[in-house]
Amino acid sequence: MISTTELDQQGSLVIAKIATAYLTGPEMQEITQLLMQKIRNDRATQFILDMEAVTFLSSACIGELVTFLQDLEHVRGRIALVHVQPEVAFLFKVTRLDHVFPAFEDLDEAIDHVRG
Repeated sequence: MISTTELDQQGSLVIAKIATAYLTGPEMQEITQLLMQKIRNDRATQFILDMEAVTFLSSACIGELVTFLQDLEHVRGRIALVHVQPEVAFLFKVTRLDHVFPAFEDLDEAIDHVRG
């Protein structure tokens, strides 16, 4: 596991707290691989990415997230973002992925969303 991500699993819910300011494609790929392991090995289907520390997200990260979302749809899973910084939120907005990856300011709201 990369040292910049902390995973907390509660049943089928996984909260991934990303603790790096500058998130690159290879780092996001490693994170999504960890999340895929949670799907395969631990029956996780609900994911929250806590992005409070992230102030820069490379465009390669977006591709990794979309690929993860496609894999997540196979298990009828859900994903949400929480504590997204304005710079990162802007990237999701201009790519129109803010509708695909819902973002919340409050962790409890994000949990409620992914639990549906």
